[in-house]
Amino acid sequence: MKIQLWSPGVTEFGGGIRAFSLELAGGLGALGHEVRLGGLMDRCGPWHGFPVFGAGAAPGWGRRAMFAGQCVWYAGVDRPDEIICTHLNLGPLAMGARTWCGARTTLVAHGLDLEPAFLSRRRLAALRGAERLLAVSAWTRQRLLGLPGMAADRIQVLPNTFDETRFRVGARPVALAARLGIGAGERVILTVARLAPAEAYKGYDRLVLALPEIMRACGPVRLVIVGQGEDGGRLRELARVRGVGEHLVLAGFVPDAALPDYYRLADVFAMPSTGEGFGIVFLEAMACGTPVLAGNRDGSVDALAGGRLGALVDPLAVEAIGAGIARLLRGEGPATWFDRQALSAAVGQTFGRTAFQARVRAIFG
Repeated sequence: MKIQLWSPGVTEFGGGIRAFSLELAGGLGALGHEVRLGGLMDRCGPWHGFPVFGAGAAPGWGRRAMFAGQCVWYAGVDRPDEIICTHLNLGPLAMGARTWCGARTTLVAHGLDLEPAFLSRRRLAALRGAERLLAVSAWTRQRLLGLPGMAADRIQVLPNTFDETRFRVGARPVALAARLGIGAGERVILTVARLAPAEAYKGYDRLVLALPEIMRACGPVRLVIVGQGEDGGRLRELARVRGVGEHLVLAGFVPDAALPDYYRLADVFAMPSTGEGFGIVFLEAMACGTPVLAGNRDGSVDALAGGRLGALVDPLAVEAIGAGIARLLRGEGPATWFDRQALSAAVGQTFGRTAFQARVRAIFG
């Protein structure tokens, strides 16, 4: 088939949607489909074997209009069999494009993009009108089914995957520990999140609140938070008030290439989220052999394979978060969680690229 995959970006744009878009494009290409990528933040030209169009070179004020025009143009030129949008913002544009090129439309839903505040009438109409909807988790699928006019037979689940060439077991990065001021006897709890009020659902403040209990149970601990944003000051003050100010490390922005070492440094990766569509970071951490803790109220449940790959707790209960992390630090739980090679192998078998491409084949083959 001729397929166009439209996204916020694949060559320039960061985050989970970019990662999902890249992996989906690779899976479609492996099946022999002819794939053209369109990314709002991208520049035109070839990229990793795919032709790419995008408006990344345009000034900010004109970027969206330019990209919309490109989508219309390339849909008319290529006459694709299918247009896949990996962000719901692009759904209305795809629905318009199909009227003159006849393409089938597939929209991907992640999680928070289904919040009422985000779902305009045009986006909801696009969801209702698309021939196929992909949800990244069972939780996201249930949210789709809760919207009016959603037929269950149009919704399929396609979980995220991860880059197994980058995220794998390795030696503990001693130099990184020294740079962050981690002492020889200190255990490390890691989380990754943008520090902004809109991202607070990821539970980084509840990790700070849980630190005193964790330290009483397990001794010296450092909470390392990778990410930057305006919430950093609030977290520092919260840690000070709780008496754990010197045990909080705000690492700031970390390039993608450096992330594996942060996972390898950690004794536990924790993100007690309440609104995560899936959570690729859980896969990345486990692929590096790090035990994980997640909330039991959102798509994180899928990422942990229903609790088979890691610990699930009530993400709103600080006491449960603290007790769950303490159990992981003590090595309490299935043996696979604490054998780095075994945990990495288990997550690879369940969510690695081979498993992902098999799912893509079942949907688009």
